[in-house]
Amino acid sequence: MSGKHTEHIPMQPVVLSMEVDDDDAFESEYRLRIGNQVRYLIISPGTFDRDTLSFPVGSLPPLPYDEKWTVARISRDKTTRDVTYALSDRAMAGVRNPWHPVSISCLSLDKTKQLTAMALEAVPCSRAAAEHDSPLTVIAKIARFEWELPRIEQETRAYQLLEGSGLAPRFLGHVHENGRVMGFILEKLEGRPASVGDLSSCESAVQKLHGLGLLHGDVNRYNFLVTEEGVKLLDFENSKEHASPESMRKELETLRAELTDDSGRGGGFMFTDDYGANHKWIRKNIYGSGSWPCLRWLVESYDDIFFGAMRGSFAALDTCGGSKFSSTDPEA
Repeated sequence: MSGKHTEHIPMQPVVLSMEVDDDDAFESEYRLRIGNQVRYLIISPGTFDRDTLSFPVGSLPPLPYDEKWTVARISRDKTTRDVTYALSDRAMAGVRNPWHPVSISCLSLDKTKQLTAMALEAVPCSRAAAEHDSPLTVIAKIARFEWELPRIEQETRAYQLLEGSGLAPRFLGHVHENGRVMGFILEKLEGRPASVGDLSSCESAVQKLHGLGLLHGDVNRYNFLVTEEGVKLLDFENSKEHASPESMRKELETLRAELTDDSGRGGGFMFTDDYGANHKWIRKNIYGSGSWPCLRWLVESYDDIFFGAMRGSFAALDTCGGSKFSSTDPEA
């Protein structure tokens, strides 16, 4: 193994992902790289001011980074006003049924471009990738926080059903974090989003998908990639097995309207002022209530409108390995 893979990894925390509440009415969440581990912070409302929540690492109490824990809950004592912490070593949820033989660490992914809040282009920093004449760029998709995991779970299952069908990019393996599966990598395909001129090809692809027993669930034009090998389907986080013939018929009927839609829905980062507050309320009251298995579609439908939008510049902080990020440029 080359020297760059064995060098000492500093214990200073690096923010990989963050979910900050603008109004500090709800908890703010952070995903950190500390050494060769990923750990999580939850900062209670009223602990720090808004600016500090944007860059909290320097204001944290001295955490025992060399001890075993997964989540640190940070709060301010109402009497003494001291900032305190409580550590938990609870097991984080992961994909329950991984099926592919390949699994790589999220920290081995060197991000080259952020696509959405959960998806990115990356180069795997592994021995196999280093032996290639040119880096292999993949598409990685991860659950940054546990409440995003149901979407990864659903999409992982869809790619299992589609294995060998040629309808989607090749599933190259799972992504794990501290041993738990929380994402996957796909081959990167060159192509363009579909337009109404591709209606016939898109209808054929969707019909084949339905023939395999899957409803796609979100046939916006950006979920069709027109390649030299034909139309490929993308983003199966809203897919459904054993859907009714009626729902499949309706999905086909919406194709023309979806392919003529010029709103940009599904096309990448779209920042809006009210996304953060509304998304936070939904996440806390549905995912946080324990009822997300039956109601997760509400959050996902809301996310579809803004497709991975984050709060202002914070989206740019999201990456797996934390090797490259900017506070203003989502493509850094």
